[in-house]
Amino acid sequence: MEVYFMHRLGNIGTASNGGFHTLYGFDVASDVLFGFDFGITKRFMIGVCRSKAQELIDVYGKYRLLDQKIGGSPVSIALNGDFGITPEDTGTLYSGSLESESRRNISDRFSYLSQLIIASRITKNLSVEVVPTFSYRNHVIETENLNNNTYDENAIPALGIAGRYMFNRTIGIVVDYTYIMSQYRTDNPTPYYNVLSAGIELNTGGHVFEINLSNASGLVANNFIPNTTDTWLKGGFKLGFTIARSFGI
Repeated sequence: MEVYFMHRLGNIGTASNGGFHTLYGFDVASDVLFGFDFGITKRFMIGVCRSKAQELIDVYGKYRLLDQKIGGSPVSIALNGDFGITPEDTGTLYSGSLESESRRNISDRFSYLSQLIIASRITKNLSVEVVPTFSYRNHVIETENLNNNTYDENAIPALGIAGRYMFNRTIGIVVDYTYIMSQYRTDNPTPYYNVLSAGIELNTGGHVFEINLSNASGLVANNFIPNTTDTWLKGGFKLGFTIARSFGI
């Protein structure tokens, strides 16, 4: 079992409502998350987590299809599936929506995510992965992008690319980038951005600490894929940290 806590503060740059008056984001909690992962077998795990953003509760599972082996497959492949539900109050969930109350139902609160995780350990120190991703939300607000006459999509594909370089057994750096494919988010009067994050990872044996910077406010994909409206170029990056602890049960 692994228990983990994640925290994402507010924007650091003044041009993105950060700066001295928010102590460069320390006065703001963009998102807070805690979760549990359970290894059912050597290839299958399940987990559950809860996020501050949209009060999202996620239940997910991951299955390893293929192992990287010397003289065999150059990559490891896994499938990840996620089901989310937001219990936030009705006024917040439907804020700005023109949909009649008679058409609203519990399924509006559901979201889904599927990922194919393709990873490879290139050298003793360097690992990389590519993650084709598909995010789906049952309910979206009927807002139009007047620049290209498109509406917000329920389904949003994305492609994640990540890498980690370990200097030794304890310290490493991690970088990930998520390219979001959405016509509604292209040339939108309210700008949307792809997600870029970078961090330092410290492994103490039982605990793993990560300190990172990211332009994403949300900590899980079903939040940051549709909702990232900050850019690094205007100081819209935030300090975050993750603490994870493994237990044998």
